[in-house]
Amino acid sequence: MAEIIASIAGLALVGTTFIVLGYAARMREKEMRRITFEPVVLEFKRRQRRSANSSQR
Repeated sequence: MAEIIASIAGLALVGTTFIVLGYAARMREKEMRRITFEPVVLEFKRRQRRSANSSQR
């Protein structure tokens, strides 16, 4: 009986570990996508400002 409980606990621990690792990988991928997207937006805004300044001159 103790062996069965120990094996179920071991499987639960391994399953939980894989769930947590999968969640962490998804969050990391989401963060990397957000980081790569921000410079494009900032660069686009910077170009708009330059064109606005040059049109005022």
